[in-house]
Amino acid sequence: MTTGENIVGDVFSAGAREFHSWSRVLWDPVGEVTAEAAGLTGGESVLDACCGAGASALPAARAVGAASRVDAVDLADGLLAIGERRAREEGLAHLRFHRHEVTSWPAPGPGYDVVQCGLGVFFFPDMDRDSAALTRMLRPGGRFVVTVWEKGALGGWQAALRGAVLTQRDLPRPPQMDQLARIDTAGALAAWLTDLGGSQPRVGRRRFEAPLSPETGWAPATGSGTRRMLDGLSPAAVERVRAEFTARLTADSVTDLDVRALTGTTRFPG
Repeated sequence: MTTGENIVGDVFSAGAREFHSWSRVLWDPVGEVTAEAAGLTGGESVLDACCGAGASALPAARAVGAASRVDAVDLADGLLAIGERRAREEGLAHLRFHRHEVTSWPAPGPGYDVVQCGLGVFFFPDMDRDSAALTRMLRPGGRFVVTVWEKGALGGWQAALRGAVLTQRDLPRPPQMDQLARIDTAGALAAWLTDLGGSQPRVGRRRFEAPLSPETGWAPATGSGTRRMLDGLSPAAVERVRAEFTARLTADSVTDLDVRALTGTTRFPG
């Protein structure tokens, strides 16, 4: 049976080329912040959950050093292949990419020092249950780190895309938006981490400039979870969406992706 995680993995894999075209501008900066929030030191073991093309796994592997273990787990074959290539190019042999449902990933006996998940927990079929499964992969005293979109992030770009798609089809609200809405402020994210069983959560806010044009704005639309909005549309309908989307970006003077991220870090006593 195809699970929710499988479906998300297929969506991101199908848009791997478009996804990676924004790595330098978008995904890598967010990944760097995720690894930075983890406070990694040499020799620590790391699980990078929902790793994508390695945006947070790569800086984690650099931080902990070659004697460490870094496992990067995802279901998107296309993104995993990109991550593996990037790790090889940097000589990060201790960073291993795996295709596996991360919530059932077999953690090493003592558990990981850090489990980190950048922009992933709200895609889980059940955010609370599946995130709790990740925390059980920690050693006693290990750290759980998540990065999520802050409320209002990607606003103009997302409104233009959603409005364009609605000209061609009805569009139910995706469940990940409801899950994200529960943790998209600093206070809500800290409370959620506490409810999971973490102690003294720390939350940071970061904003990035990601210049956008009507021409470049289509790549993140087809190279991220929003690609699902286009499922079932004919090629001609997709082209009409693209044309309407770029027209809306122009009309609304949307020239930046408005990247706002929250990082949450907490310890689990075990």
